[in-house]
Amino acid sequence: MLFIGLDLAWSTKNGSGIAIIDADKKSGSVVKCGIVYSDQEILEYIESNVGQKDAFIAIDAPLIVPNMTGRRVAEEIVGGLFRRYNAGAHPANRERLGSWSNGKIRGEDLSTLLKGRGFAHSPYIDRYETTRKFFEVYPHPSMVVLFGLNKIIQYKAKPNRDYKFRYNAFKEYQKHLSGLSKAVPKLKIPNDIVGKSVTDLKAQKLKDYEDMLDSIFCAYIAYYCWTFPNKCAVLGDMENGYILTPITDQMRRQLTVSESQTKLKTF
Repeated sequence: MLFIGLDLAWSTKNGSGIAIIDADKKSGSVVKCGIVYSDQEILEYIESNVGQKDAFIAIDAPLIVPNMTGRRVAEEIVGGLFRRYNAGAHPANRERLGSWSNGKIRGEDLSTLLKGRGFAHSPYIDRYETTRKFFEVYPHPSMVVLFGLNKIIQYKAKPNRDYKFRYNAFKEYQKHLSGLSKAVPKLKIPNDIVGKSVTDLKAQKLKDYEDMLDSIFCAYIAYYCWTFPNKCAVLGDMENGYILTPITDQMRRQLTVSESQTKLKTF
């Protein structure tokens, strides 16, 4: 089974990280990763490396955005579960996302293209199923669960984060990714990727490296969800937008209480 991770940029002017994991029910290996730009490059990358094989594609980008402004229910749920870890999601709406791509929602356009290549859009997974699917994921909450974090890893470029700060964060990220070699399911990442000296990277080179690591982790989310769908949840739905992520048992109980309260309010 193949698992593709795509850290999709909101605009084709910026690079998107893409990675492929080849795996069985117990372990997998990163067999390829890189940077792509246009939607056509993404499709060609997938077609040349996947062909007609069964595969899951985990995409870090909003794929269903019905709301013109504000945020989706998915972001609200993620915030309720993960805000304490600083892993809340930025609001996704058509006005904001469309400003990057001439009014279009890139994730929606790519979804249409992937459906045309025989992939179904569905975050609902049966264990070890052999199909061709794609779905939306969000790395930060998944890292909190899979890496056992108290706070997110602050490796992304933000105000007041200089290179020294980010290099240390990248080293922490690399350590956790390397640790997946002992996780369940296991993932082997080539050392020339996960062991790369980040202090040699700046500006666009560091951004490209960041995107590749994120794409690898997105692919692992897909692999983990395939292995343990019972430990994951679809936050939201196919009508209003969703995010698929691993969750803890405590989070599942929190969701159950929240759902019960919502149902009570409808009577």
